[in-house]
Parts: sequence; C-alpha cells; structure tokens
Amino acid sequence: MPLPFLAISIPVLHSSGAWIASTAASGYIAGTLSSTWIGAFVLGNSSLLGSLGLVSAAGIFGATGGLAALSSSAALGVGSALTAVGLGGVASSLGIAPTVTFLGLTPIGWAIAGTAATVAATLGLYVTRKTMRKINEERAKGGLEPTTLTGIIREVRLLEAHSLETILARLDAELDNVSLSDDHKDLTVDGQVFSLHRLKYVVNKDGSEELVFVTRTGRKKRVLQVKRAPEPEGFPA
Repeated sequence: MPLPFLAISIPVLHSSGAWIASTAASGYIAGTLSSTWIGAFVLGNSSLLGSLGLVSAAGIFGATGGLAALSSSAALGVGSALTAVGLGGVASSLGIAPTVTFLGLTPIGWAIAGTAATVAATLGLYVTRKTMRKINEERAKGGLEPTTLTGIIREVRLLEAHSLETILARLDAELDNVSLSDDHKDLTVDGQVFSLHRLKYVVNKDGSEELVFVTRTGRKKRVLQVKRAPEPEGFPA
C-alpha cells in the first residue's frame, strides 16, 4: 500500500495556551490549533493517519473541538441539523475548520487498521527515535508525561472512537431509522445492525457525506447517506 511521504508534524504550545502542530520547515501549521495535544497531532498529520486507517472525518472533527456542539441544538443553530449541513457545514458554521479539512481521507488504509502491530510498524517509519524525543520534549513543556508510539496510536484510536460515537448519537436523535445501542457498540440502520468498530464517517470530494461499513479486506459499503452532494448553486442534488 503506497503511503504519503510526509514529515511528522509535532504539537507545540501556542501562545494562547493551546496546542498547535508545527514542522521544522514550515513552523506553525494553519488550522491545527487544538485544546488537546492529541487533537493538534491528528490535525497536523491527518493525511498520514487517514492513509493508515486510524482516522476518518469523525476523528478530524473531534480534533477540532466541535463535538460539544453536536449535543446542543442551540450551538448548531436553527436549520443546522447534521443531516442538513453535514460535518463540514457544522465545522464551518462554528468557525473551527473549513470543509476542505475533511476531504482526502480515503479507505486505502482501512483494511490494515485492525492490527496494531502493522499500524505501529508503518507509523514507526515516520515517527523515528529523534522525532519521538522531540515530541516528548514539547509535551514536557506543556506539563504532559512522556508518551510512546503505542501510546500515540492508542490516543488517536480513542479520539476516533469517541468522535464517531458522538456523531452517531446525534444521528440517532435526528433520524427515526437510526439507533445507537446503549453500550455504544452497535448501530442499527433500517433494521440492520453494524458493529461500531467497522464504521467510518466519510466526507466525499463532491461534498456528500456518508457512513460506511469497512470489511476485513478494506472494501466499503454505504450504511447511511448523511448529506447529499450539493448542486453548483448550493442546493442539495
């Protein structure tokens, strides 16, 4: 599986007290400011993490800090149901991220996401010992404990899982044909039951958004179309 040749972006403390992804070559990376270290890490490395199958648009949205708005109709605003405007629209309306932030996350790497050893070995090609030392130096400046490659992967997975659960809970509240189980392990759509750990939220390049089920071979099956692609003048097709 071809992977992008990217330098790892390292979260550093911003003057605001938040975290922001940075590289030695470019300095701060626009659009990666986050209240959490893992949020900045995910935003700064979204292409790589998406290629490895660790995050979908759900995790990216969670990294921006927009999850709280999904549990509040007032925060979303009138007419801003998730099924009406999608994640990209919610993020834009909240001023936390443009829709383009969520594009480009493809299912190429989703087939390998289930094996921690495979993901760790691949991500380890990018997160070298030198990079890990730098990561922990910056974490120490923010009062955080040192981490490891395994620890980073675990945090990314937890962010993706929590973000997806929050999004699905919102869809459960908006749609009669969608039901999230009490233990947040399964989602029922039109009577069919799907395991959450195989679901991904996708924002397609045409602007449509969908929930897909990923098979063990990495193939995807649409479970639910959340938002249709807009026509050129901006109305749903």
